[in-house]
Amino acid sequence: MKQPIISLSAVFALCASLMLSCTSAKDENTNSEITMHGDTIVLSAGSSILQRITESEVALSDYNPQFSASGQVKPIPARYAEVGVPFSGRIAKSCVRPGQKVTAGEALFQISSSEYLEICRDALESATALEQAQRALDRANRLYESHMISARELEEAKADYEIKKQTADNAAASLSVFGGDIRTIVPGQPMTVKSPISGTVIVNNLVNGQYVRDDAEPSVIVADLAKVWVVANVKERDFSKLAGIANVDVTIDAWSDTVFAGKVYHINEILDPATRTVELIVECDNESEMIKPNMFCTVHLTDNKDRAVLINTAAIRRNDDRTYVVKSLGNNRYANQYVETGESVGDSTIITSGISAGEVIVTGGAFYFPEI
Repeated sequence: MKQPIISLSAVFALCASLMLSCTSAKDENTNSEITMHGDTIVLSAGSSILQRITESEVALSDYNPQFSASGQVKPIPARYAEVGVPFSGRIAKSCVRPGQKVTAGEALFQISSSEYLEICRDALESATALEQAQRALDRANRLYESHMISARELEEAKADYEIKKQTADNAAASLSVFGGDIRTIVPGQPMTVKSPISGTVIVNNLVNGQYVRDDAEPSVIVADLAKVWVVANVKERDFSKLAGIANVDVTIDAWSDTVFAGKVYHINEILDPATRTVELIVECDNESEMIKPNMFCTVHLTDNKDRAVLINTAAIRRNDDRTYVVKSLGNNRYANQYVETGESVGDSTIITSGISAGEVIVTGGAFYFPEI
């Protein structure tokens, strides 16, 4: 006896029928748990969703408003020195290396220069001339007291002394500008350039025997990095918050797990028209010298305490450009409520409008509800 032959089309039709019946059964089950009455979502008393959601009453909470600004580390100008060669000449000796600690007045390098030698020579010659004028004046005073010279001759000696003294003072002042001292200079000795501040040698581009022009870029840079500035750019919309800053913290990309405390040093009065930002300078202690110049960082500014409606950020849903929460109406009834949000505070978000204190919202499992 022949077995009946079942066509492929019949098999496909049977599978499709089974799938449709399963889907219909699932839809009926879902529809039996959630029904819509206008904009109100109603859950049946036996709905499994009720066991999967959590609700919380909205309340006013204390918080400290916060905002952030990007910035860059800069050395403090008063603690930073770019030292160049004062004259064209040849480096006789480079005395320091990058990373070396120096104190104010410590030698950085020595340079042999004909211009410096000429200044030394003028200072020495004027000092010698002053000594001679002093001796001549002393002699003229003795002779005048003995009635051996006239008052006019005494006045001439005094005038010559004053001229020589002024010349010597000017020459000594010119020498001191370059760190020289008329009492200690030795003719022909190279000029010693000293550090104007205590700090760390950041750059030293000099080598022994090198010829350097006086218009060259600074050859040695010394910086005291025990304190540094963080220069941040605050957006225009945050200007109003600058007046009440209570705390400043700085985080740096290189040290993401470390928070550096800072304080506001200066707020610029001029707005940058291109970026619509204002410059904020924050001073940070940096005894460890972990913060390096030119590092990028983020400045976190905390305002004085305020009160606002805060809800768990997980309760907020978004659809296109709209933000909403699921509000409980009681008796297993719910509604999607549009809200306006503010800044985030930890795991919470400030609600500026749409929900008021005392209302109840779904804070866990809101994704079980139909979207707006």
